[in-house]
Amino acid sequence: MKKEIKVVAIVLVALIVFLAGFGLGATKGININIGSESGINVNVNGGSAGAAQVVAPTQAPTAAPTQAPTAAPTEAPTAAPTDAPASDAPATDAPATDAPATDAPSGTSVPSTKAEIAAAYNKAVNDAKHYTGKVTLKKHDIINVGLPDGPAAKILNPIVENLTKTEPAEWTFDNGADVADPARMLADKIIPGGGRDAAVQEAGLASATATANADGGYTMVLTFISETSNFDGTKNTSEPTHHMSAMDPLNLGSLDLGPVSITNAQLNYPGATMTATVDGQGRLISLKQELPMNGTGTGKAGISLTLEIAGSMDGTYEFTYA
Repeated sequence: MKKEIKVVAIVLVALIVFLAGFGLGATKGININIGSESGINVNVNGGSAGAAQVVAPTQAPTAAPTQAPTAAPTEAPTAAPTDAPASDAPATDAPATDAPATDAPSGTSVPSTKAEIAAAYNKAVNDAKHYTGKVTLKKHDIINVGLPDGPAAKILNPIVENLTKTEPAEWTFDNGADVADPARMLADKIIPGGGRDAAVQEAGLASATATANADGGYTMVLTFISETSNFDGTKNTSEPTHHMSAMDPLNLGSLDLGPVSITNAQLNYPGATMTATVDGQGRLISLKQELPMNGTGTGKAGISLTLEIAGSMDGTYEFTYA
């Protein structure tokens, strides 16, 4: 999501500059819809902006295995049995939590544990990134951030609107390259970007579920643990590594803010949610990112400033295979 990160950088720069003249006040939500490789759409709406809340999905309880009753003997034994009675015999079936993945109707195997779901997610996303057939990708990224109320917001809105387009982006790729622009590669348009493959680990997940679909595929919902990114004015001293394994969170250490400098900042990621659906052939057909964040810090634009930001970096991705 390089374009989306650049947009947040623009907002941060403008926010710091205008804070020098107008100061902090109540926040107003700004909705930035990125519809194409070079476009963003901005709409300012009333109300307080704040970090989006992510509700961890509830995993359905696993039913305890039922042991088949032992048939009673048809005649009395002539001698004392040498084996333990059937009623004391250990269950032959493993508990449901350790059972292998079950099959969706006429389709792919549905993962069950967090480790299986993490592996299935990585495979689905990476297979899509490196798909060599013909596929159409529809992508719509949305950024919601908190901005100051008053004159600053009124001035900032038209400035950013000059860079915008409203429609979502759509490309058709064949053998990994856009048929309309061979320099545009499929692998760079599916998160995480920059040539990185998805590398989600069980340790980075607060919860994970997978549900079979009627077409033989399944839908996975992965909720990440809370993480923090700290910036000391020169470099990131900590990064949200588990979030980075599946998406592109804001990285202050990689931003060029020109004449504006951030002296320190802390960004909090309370726990993103990724929802991925694969079809009966195991192909990724939809992906949804919900990445809430909030942060505070200080900066300089001629004078010392206080910086606040809250909101989310979200997006949807839809795949149609030829």
